[in-house]
Amino acid sequence: MNSDLAALLVVQQDDDAIRAIEARGADLAPRLVTMDKARQRALDEVARNAGALEKEGARQRALETRTAEHRERHSKNLAVLDQAHKVKEATAAMSQVETAARVLAEDETELLALTRRIADLRTGTSAARESLVALETSQAAARGVVEVDRASIEGELTVARSHRAESAKAVGPSLLSKYERVQLRRKSTALFALNGFSCGSCDTAISLQRRPAMTSGQQAIEICEGCGVLLYLPRPDVAS
Repeated sequence: MNSDLAALLVVQQDDDAIRAIEARGADLAPRLVTMDKARQRALDEVARNAGALEKEGARQRALETRTAEHRERHSKNLAVLDQAHKVKEATAAMSQVETAARVLAEDETELLALTRRIADLRTGTSAARESLVALETSQAAARGVVEVDRASIEGELTVARSHRAESAKAVGPSLLSKYERVQLRRKSTALFALNGFSCGSCDTAISLQRRPAMTSGQQAIEICEGCGVLLYLPRPDVAS
């Protein structure tokens, strides 16, 4: 086996190792995404409850002001009724008292319902915040494990890439460039051994004109006309 081919096979082994490590790193992402989604749902629940509580609180304040005004108006109407001496005046005052009393009763009923609604929202907001804290606490350990795994994988990648860089120095620049273009396109194995005289990747047969170069002592590396990978004959003595 010629030296370039042997060196390139080592480089490919290094690339396979790097891809395997990167795949392990990629597997960490879904774990974080799942945790992030759960946390976001908890945050959204807190925000929904807090927003509703703020909105209902503003309604309550406005309703309390309106109720106080209606209560004051009702008191004045009662005072007017008490001071009425004529039937016509008393009738008009009574009508105003009844109207004000009805409006005041409606306000107080609405205020009572709103107060209960706000109490429920406060309970819900408190529960949502407690759930968020509990979730973040439970996730802290899991996130710590992911970060430890990530750091370990990064360390392995640094070593693997350094080893690959050293291995690549033994390959001719032209062949290495050709190999890296194919690998970049495929994002997987770029160099295949021939299976007989067919591509080890797509099974396309090598033309008769190209076979002599591959069976020569130089063990030429050719490009597959079918799928574009690099091909080599594993043993120079393979018969055609």
